[in-house]
Amino acid sequence: MKMNLTLSCFIGFALMAACSAPQEVRLLVGTYTENTAAEGVYLYSFNTKTADCTLLDCAPAGNPSFVITNPNGTLAYSVNEFNDGRQGVSSYTLTESTIHLLDSVPIPKEQLDGEDPCNILYTGNAIVSSNYTGGTVSAFSLDQEGHIQGLSQFKGDGIKSGAHMHCAVISPDGKYIFVTNLGNDCIHRFKLEDGGQPLGEGSLAWANEAPEKYGPRHLVFSADGRFAYLLCELSDHLLVFSYSDGSLEPIQDIKAYNGDGHGSADLHITPDGRHLYTSHRLKEDGISCFSIDSESGKVIWKSYTQTGIHPRNFAISPDGRYLLCACRDSNAVEIYLIGRNGSLRKTGATIECSAPVCIQFVP
Repeated sequence: MKMNLTLSCFIGFALMAACSAPQEVRLLVGTYTENTAAEGVYLYSFNTKTADCTLLDCAPAGNPSFVITNPNGTLAYSVNEFNDGRQGVSSYTLTESTIHLLDSVPIPKEQLDGEDPCNILYTGNAIVSSNYTGGTVSAFSLDQEGHIQGLSQFKGDGIKSGAHMHCAVISPDGKYIFVTNLGNDCIHRFKLEDGGQPLGEGSLAWANEAPEKYGPRHLVFSADGRFAYLLCELSDHLLVFSYSDGSLEPIQDIKAYNGDGHGSADLHITPDGRHLYTSHRLKEDGISCFSIDSESGKVIWKSYTQTGIHPRNFAISPDGRYLLCACRDSNAVEIYLIGRNGSLRKTGATIECSAPVCIQFVP
């Protein structure tokens, strides 16, 4: 009887949590606009109960291939991924139903090689772009309202030629910015400084010593801050690190999928920390699912789900119920239901959008 009462209480609390969770959330989709029908950054309303999605607005912008928001969801920022002088970053104002371009700031070629910015990080007082072809990291200071003030800092000196910066993330202890370098097969670490120049003293956090080129692409940390997970584009490997005070120590190296597309793209962890997903393109496009051991941090491969053509970035809904995948060459965002064991099931619902690349839920 005691066991049944406990179970009933647990179910009751779960139902109360589900009922109290907001059903309508906002969703941003970044796109490639060059030679496509896409126009910029799209704002949608997404129903977490029915998976219905409604287009609310679009802010015209050039190749906003990666987009983020500030913590309270009133501003958004994107890269403008070009390599012909138009490369830069943009900011947008957000309301419950609108998105408007606020300003766009170029990455000045005369100051640094900043071609093809492909990732953007919000630090509070600045935004940081990882510049793929340029092989640099650049920071733009923000004023008190979050508006971009202009280029404030960049890091490129001392980095080897052939660098391809791909993403920047803040460590869970708030002390460092880690930047993946696909071209030089390594991860850089910069001390996180306050103010509009966040890139402090730099050092090498990890370098691939295997004979095979890995190509680090995206890095995420576990919610408890004890582990980091790195997806490598060129080798299709997933690396697990233990993390402590700026130190990344490899503890696992596993093949993320067997398609050998050498185009692994993105990775995310479910809000409950139980599952990790990786996206893969160029051959047998799809998403791998892993379970995470909470004690060791290591992963176990569970399943593989085929997706539309050229899956890039994807996002997991705040309630952990859905996975939304941007399939660039299928011109659609596919919506999957996440099962209790982490398996993905197609809902049949899609968001029709030309050349989607990035998905971001708005806080």
